Amino acid sequence: MDFLKVNKMGRRKDKKTVLRKRLDERKIIGLFKIALVVITIVLYYNTIFNYFALDDYYINYHNEQITKGFAGIPDIITSLYGDESGQTFGYRPVVRISFALENQFTANSKYNPGISHLINMLLYIVGILLLYKVLRRLLRNYNIWFPFLVMLLFLSHPTHTEVVASLKNRDIILNFIFSFFAIWQFIKWADTGKIKFVIFGMLSFFLAALSKETAVAQLAVFPLVLYFFTDISQKKLLGFSLTALSVVLLALVGPWLFLPEFHREIMFFENPLVAEPNLMVRLSTSFYILGWYLKMLVYPYPLGFYYGFNMIPIVNWANIWVILSFVAYIGMAIIAFLGLKKKTLLSFIILYFFITISMYANIVYPVPGIVGDRFLFFPSLAFSLAIVFLFYKLFRVDLSDKKIPNLKFIGIIALTLVLFLPYGQYTRIRNYQWNNEYSLYHTDQKHLFQSVKANELYASTLIEKVNVELAKPVNPYKFIEYLVDSAVMHYEQAVRLDSSHFGTWNNVGAVYAKIYGNQALIREKSYWNKNDTVKAEKEKKDAAKYFAMADNAFKTAIFFKPDFGSAYFNRGFAFELQGMYDSAIYNYNQVTRIDGPYAKTFSRIANVYYKKGEIDVAIAENKKMIKQFPDSDLPYINLGNYYYVAGEIQKAVQYFEKAFEKGDNPATGQFLSDYYSQQGNQTKAIYYLKKSKAVRK
Repeated sequence: MDFLKVNKMGRRKDKKTVLRKRLDERKIIGLFKIALVVITIVLYYNTIFNYFALDDYYINYHNEQITKGFAGIPDIITSLYGDESGQTFGYRPVVRISFALENQFTANSKYNPGISHLINMLLYIVGILLLYKVLRRLLRNYNIWFPFLVMLLFLSHPTHTEVVASLKNRDIILNFIFSFFAIWQFIKWADTGKIKFVIFGMLSFFLAALSKETAVAQLAVFPLVLYFFTDISQKKLLGFSLTALSVVLLALVGPWLFLPEFHREIMFFENPLVAEPNLMVRLSTSFYILGWYLKMLVYPYPLGFYYGFNMIPIVNWANIWVILSFVAYIGMAIIAFLGLKKKTLLSFIILYFFITISMYANIVYPVPGIVGDRFLFFPSLAFSLAIVFLFYKLFRVDLSDKKIPNLKFIGIIALTLVLFLPYGQYTRIRNYQWNNEYSLYHTDQKHLFQSVKANELYASTLIEKVNVELAKPVNPYKFIEYLVDSAVMHYEQAVRLDSSHFGTWNNVGAVYAKIYGNQALIREKSYWNKNDTVKAEKEKKDAAKYFAMADNAFKTAIFFKPDFGSAYFNRGFAFELQGMYDSAIYNYNQVTRIDGPYAKTFSRIANVYYKKGEIDVAIAENKKMIKQFPDSDLPYINLGNYYYVAGEIQKAVQYFEKAFEKGDNPATGQFLSDYYSQQGNQTKAIYYLKKSKAVRK
């Protein structure tokens, strides 16, 4: 009896010990969760103070479907995801609906776009906590510190900045959340056998695929996870895989039954592999790219907002980096294969990496930008797992050892921090660099000088700043000329790299005509007024030189793209500035032939007739515009200007008032406010002043 009592007491003590250990583990895990949230906030909170960069503005405030809020959702569901240039990128209604819902409640908030960035960060935190939950289940037989240390490296990896700091990349975060929620549900199904978890998982996977098409890679991840970390039978796994395949087909193929035609042409400057006919060269370049990704995982510096041509060279199999990359990947493949039957963790890590990086290797199809920081978002999980795994092996610590950390384990934590701290610091710095387009382009242009698109984007941003300054009443040109020169240098670098880049040739022509040439004409006129004939003649020659260079650039753009309406428009405006009115009209008519009737083009034609002295023709052209473009304010502004110059102020004011009703042009509103103030009509003066100020905001 005494023996039985002692035995029972021993079992009770064992149960209490196990229970106490579980409670202790839960407390530690709870602290880990809090730590992950706090660390994520510390690393990414500065994104909340960012503005827009790259395509952020278009997908948020400059997109009609998004700005409609709830009312825009039906259009979102029945249309493709695209950019401002008209390119389409597939069907991603979930992310667009998220922006529409956000816009419904925060459209007029003074805290935008901070609210959008805050939502991005919060979604990222949700994803981090969900991933940690999944990892704890997958690694439940391992030390509880293992998944936590993995998460530290994952969330601090600098390549994540493009995903979190760029609103456009919310699609990746949503794909991240829905994909790992699906994994969690499928594991619960495998553990419990309850079919409801399969349904929840498939619904989540469906949403992941409707967030971003690259979720298709999860088709291979799901069975991989179930094979390595559950006791699911092969027959059951096959049936599951076929079900998952049907879901992705429904998500990716089904919408094409009612969607418009998909159009996404990858240009040479985006990925030069589109013009590479040699399959072996494409394959060798793909291994060069895969090696580049390995380097960026270990040493993610410097990061770039865009790569494209000519950042990644087209190389053959003789390239040493191709050889090293090929050997590395073959070695990893052998390790993965050898551990497949035993279901080793390292085998899983390698296979997960292969699956998630395969979408961006440029082997199956060329990827826009050829490489990208954001493409490493999912693969960085495999990297984080591998690094912490190697740290454990380095210190010969058993992964399944759940005892209190000893000196060896402190060494593992120390090594993890050696990576975590610089990664985290660079992440914070990089978030700040994503503050706006100028800060991003200006920071990256030094190491992206060989990128066609990066040069073009930076130059265009500089010209935007120049145009804002030139619109001011006092000409500040001498103070901003350095910005123009810098822009031209980057434009010319872009066409030096890719002489067929017609868009940049058009921009080069516009700068030489609208800025260099026009400023020379302004200076020439000023010197004539001062009777300084020598300087006036010099400016006249300089203007002729600039306009000749502009015309050469426009003709080059048209050579590479004969139906380039924008180049014809800018060429017409250049002729207009020079007083070559017939040539201007000819080019403006070419714009109409190519792009169809637009009020802006017709307005320029009417004004050219006015400058030629054919006043009646100009008036007639504007009256035609009123009928053809009843919602445009341009014909009313033009007619108002004509009558104002003619001294018919009352008629001018009538047309300006109609113009302001149509378009709320702030300059028109300011003129009307000043006019009525002089007339003593303070009611109307205040009305137009308030309206014009509201428009400026």
